[in-house]
Amino acid sequence: MLREPKVVVTGHDENGKAIIISDAAPRTYPNPKFLTTFYEVWNEKQIPCTVSRTMHDDENDLTHPPPRGGVRIRMHDFEPAGDKISKLTYEEIVEHFRDVGSEDAVPSKENWKQAFMHRTESIDFGIMIEGELTLIMEEGERTLTPGDIVVQVGTNHGWENRGDTMSRIAFVLLDGDYDDELRGMLGTERKPPVT
Repeated sequence: MLREPKVVVTGHDENGKAIIISDAAPRTYPNPKFLTTFYEVWNEKQIPCTVSRTMHDDENDLTHPPPRGGVRIRMHDFEPAGDKISKLTYEEIVEHFRDVGSEDAVPSKENWKQAFMHRTESIDFGIMIEGELTLIMEEGERTLTPGDIVVQVGTNHGWENRGDTMSRIAFVLLDGDYDDELRGMLGTERKPPVT
């Protein structure tokens, strides 16, 4: 078991002095069936954001993609997969992603290479913190260790902990739009404009 993370949020008092606003565990969503725990660290609905004296993250549920025009910061703990990952069905994975707001993230069954393979129209920065985690692409894979960083650029990918200890990775997810060339190659619909 990895140490429970905490999120320290700073701000300003009524005189403009820098203070600590909160120091608490992030919203935590364990999902043993899918071998992961989500820690929702911070979400901003738009970038650039308006910086106020006492900011807070007001989301209260687990949503997979970043907010439209915004950013999402989260951590994942991954259990060792062992043979559990091969027992998950395509339909279970589609339902999981639908439940967290990414119903279109999972590739078609014919193109489904790995249980957790999915794609979001975003740029995601993954920073490996503890353990080892394998990034699985449609072609190729890489094993990440603490200190490694992956820049996920709207591609189909999956994650698997092939080790025998827990692993942890932190993500910063930036909402984005595919350019016309890539959208045509992938056959995706244009997302609604940022409002």
